[in-house]
Amino acid sequence: MVIFQIAAPRNAFAHLFQSLFPSGAKSGAQLRGPLVLTYSRWDRATGFWHLRAEGSSGIGHSGAGVVPVPQFHTQLLPMHEPYQLSALGHRLVSVDASTRFRGSARTRLAPAGAHSDFDHPESAHLLLSLAARSR
Repeated sequence: MVIFQIAAPRNAFAHLFQSLFPSGAKSGAQLRGPLVLTYSRWDRATGFWHLRAEGSSGIGHSGAGVVPVPQFHTQLLPMHEPYQLSALGHRLVSVDASTRFRGSARTRLAPAGAHSDFDHPESAHLLLSLAARSR
């Protein structure tokens, strides 16, 4: 499961979405692969605006905070660079996409910044790499 630039508090997976992960008597959601979250420091919707509204930045800007499972951090890779199995073989993978998800020239002044700027070949590369890993 891939979520691009999620607009949720950094600790949402520890407090709001606990049922996604197994704990104690609960088996957790039926996700068979990793949960992959992208974030970009250029995402103003989950950075600047979340900070003002909620007192802290969101996952789409700063990555996941406290999560109930081990978290692996990696970078969004260019098309010519393959993802290693070791990078995608974790329960929760945080992908720093700041180098690519920056907002276009016309959206730099938009209030959301890079929040919706994930329509790139590198996003497809990430998705297809996860699909290939699932085979």
